[in-house]
Amino acid sequence: MKRRTLGALALVLVSLQACNKEATGQVAAVVNGDEITLQEINAELGSANIPEGVDKKVVQQAALQRIIERRLLAQTAEEEGLDKTPEFLIRERQLRDALLIQLMGQKAERSQKVPDQQAIDAFIAESPAMFGNRQVFTVDRIQFPMPADPSKLQQLKDDHSMAAVASRLQQLGVDFQRDSAQLDTAKLGDERLKQIQTLPAGEPFVLTENGMVMVGVITGERSAPLAGTEARPLAVKALQSKQFEDSMQQRMKQAKAAADIKYQDGFAPPKAADKAAAPAN
Repeated sequence: MKRRTLGALALVLVSLQACNKEATGQVAAVVNGDEITLQEINAELGSANIPEGVDKKVVQQAALQRIIERRLLAQTAEEEGLDKTPEFLIRERQLRDALLIQLMGQKAERSQKVPDQQAIDAFIAESPAMFGNRQVFTVDRIQFPMPADPSKLQQLKDDHSMAAVASRLQQLGVDFQRDSAQLDTAKLGDERLKQIQTLPAGEPFVLTENGMVMVGVITGERSAPLAGTEARPLAVKALQSKQFEDSMQQRMKQAKAAADIKYQDGFAPPKAADKAAAPAN
């Protein structure tokens, strides 16, 4: 009986505390006891450029109303128990992980040093496809999302024309789009450019990026070299991107080395020896 009474009193106290919250100082509004701060409003506005002459307070009020509406719908969803469902808990963990990684990446980017002139010049000299020998290709292109079973793409190795690739994808039931596009060798990089250039004329090449697959054939090209002051900003950006990727990879290696990971049978990744013994595709 005492436990029930104490529990009821605790609920009453929490309710009273929520009711007593006031929208003052850094708190712009209180929605059913849930505070919305000025920091949240600034985050909602993000890096948006407020036009000159526009009342900043009006913009903040509009942003606040968007937050309030989201908060009310979220509270309604909680009342329906949706925050206790397995689907919510999984998505909450995914979003939390992604946000933490994003913030860690932003922190790493802020700590990056600007490359010196020697490093910039060396990178330009070592990356001809991006600078001195840069070209822009016209390609006959087929695009489609990466299949759930990526091994399907192995069948494209036997197709030596765009018509054959299109026919194969139709047989596999893969929806695709075909069009003409521009392909900048500065974005390809030297390694992928060399792979494409070693193919016989008319032989399709395959590129995968950001969950998309592109199959293409070069139908035209034009020279578009970058040098001097035009090349340096691109070199700085590329060097910083590489520095960032190397830093994140190093953090990943360190985390894996220190981690205690236990796998259920059948879920562990292949051992290095097994990978070495696997037949090449």
